[in-house]
Amino acid sequence: MQSFAVITVLQNPVFRRLWCLTMVGGLSIGATLTTLGWVVVEESGSPLLVSLVLVSFLGPQIFAGAIGGALADRFGRPRLIRLGTAARAVLSIVMALFLFVVPGELYPLFLINVFSSLTSGATIPARRAFMADIVPTRQLASALALDEFAVTLMFIIGPVVTGTLLVFIDPGFIFLTLAMISMVAVVVVPNAPESGVARSATLGSPVRDSFIHQLFAGFGYIRRSRLLMAVIAISLTAEMLAFNYMILVPVFAKEVFEGGSVLLGLLNGTMPAGELIGSATMAFLAVRVSRPGRVLVISIAATFAIGIPLGASSWLPLTLVLLVAIGALAQVFFVTASTMLLRETPPEARARVLGLQQVTWGVGALGGLVSGAIASTLNPHLGVMIPSALGFVVIVAIYALSPELREGRYTFLSDDLEPEPPDRIVVSGQSSD
Repeated sequence: MQSFAVITVLQNPVFRRLWCLTMVGGLSIGATLTTLGWVVVEESGSPLLVSLVLVSFLGPQIFAGAIGGALADRFGRPRLIRLGTAARAVLSIVMALFLFVVPGELYPLFLINVFSSLTSGATIPARRAFMADIVPTRQLASALALDEFAVTLMFIIGPVVTGTLLVFIDPGFIFLTLAMISMVAVVVVPNAPESGVARSATLGSPVRDSFIHQLFAGFGYIRRSRLLMAVIAISLTAEMLAFNYMILVPVFAKEVFEGGSVLLGLLNGTMPAGELIGSATMAFLAVRVSRPGRVLVISIAATFAIGIPLGASSWLPLTLVLLVAIGALAQVFFVTASTMLLRETPPEARARVLGLQQVTWGVGALGGLVSGAIASTLNPHLGVMIPSALGFVVIVAIYALSPELREGRYTFLSDDLEPEPPDRIVVSGQSSD
């Protein structure tokens, strides 16, 4: 049944292993940021240094995705995923050693966090492109939605579990535990499936051009497709202007709703709850989407539209409902955008194009600065309402100028060109049926 494509996706043995890797990665990131934030606040008490925990992780994502995507297309996606997971284990051990040997020294921890961000971010386009190689085209959106569901769920569970454990054990032991989990994950990484389309894509492209040439070739794939250009333009607009409320959550919690840390935690957790709803909905219903371009535009336009009353709201119940709605719409947008990028791009370049999509995530920092400046100069409400209104206008303009986006057609990959489901997978050199 089409409506239960998500069940068919989960029956794919290679996808199940990639899904487990997604959970491990999400757990590792959530636990690392929570533990490192706790260490910094305990040792320094400085809000600036605490904010650097997140900045030192998000900043490198601008480069990690593009570099990781080029490496994955050049040398093979399973190989890069395996190396990135192993590197994350090593860095967790190094972090633990610094905490045990030189407690109180914070700046080396920030540097390690930067390298951890690079290794984690570099594997994201490889993992998602690998999914496109082994999942039939009509089920791709469901697979990406399941991937996002796993990430969001681990981002919620990881900090809660870690925060509880920190009451009883030293932070260094948290990182040692994460290292052991990552070592097990290395074994779980599957090799290229033994089927024609998927195998040729995941083994990597022949090494002819230089790495730098292949890195920038990703821009060429985007430039040659008006549909890809439209999707990237919308992604840039969304990352810069759509989700800035979360940057100002502490301000709203304290100044608008006159609450404390409990309210801050509630506001921070509400949007991820909506993201779970959105990703679960897409996992089951994305297969029914016939015009993804329209779904993409409607979801992000609705996000901007909701951002205006969200920014204006001084009533907490309404704010919570709107945050859930934005979280759900954000997942619909992200899954649809990723699916369109993958379906429009030939297999040998998918990781590079996804890596360039990841670059747009870093643009969110610029949008946060703009919202912060508006909030400081005028008031917090306008810091959300103005970017939301501007974003809505830009999205409408892009939609009007892009007939390819309105039609939502796929010019490279049709539903008739499906990768064959793999009969066998290879894990750590051993075959498994």
